[in-house]
Amino acid sequence: MRSEWRRSRATAARANGMGNARSAVTVQSVVSHGGTFNGVTLLSPHTIGLIFEEQANGTDLCLGIPIRWGIGYALSNKALIPYLPDGRLCFWSGWGGSIVVNDLDRRMTFAFIMNKMEGGEIGGVHGIVGGVRAESLIRALYRALG
Repeated sequence: MRSEWRRSRATAARANGMGNARSAVTVQSVVSHGGTFNGVTLLSPHTIGLIFEEQANGTDLCLGIPIRWGIGYALSNKALIPYLPDGRLCFWSGWGGSIVVNDLDRRMTFAFIMNKMEGGEIGGVHGIVGGVRAESLIRALYRALG
């Protein structure tokens, strides 16, 4: 069954992500650690800097929400996600509640990949950018960090 599902994803490029929170954190930690993670350098400091050069800021025509984009990542935006701190922070999110946050100031990556999708527009953007479960975990994480 699992291999059938994986083969069916090959025809839907937008849905090809297959993994869990641990795999997402492992891959994304390269960004939050300045391009090098576990002794392997994959991105230059220049490339990391490009992530934070704002490319667009306004209502995304596909998502229908106000969002800031750098190269390849959404950028911190208090109006959209008030529970993310200011600083060098970028994120990816997925429909249904998943989110990966790279916090370069704290050299930390957080991922929440749900096994049951959240629906609807709880709080305005939940379900498109993170969700109530992810928000609760991210708030707790930053409270613990101080």
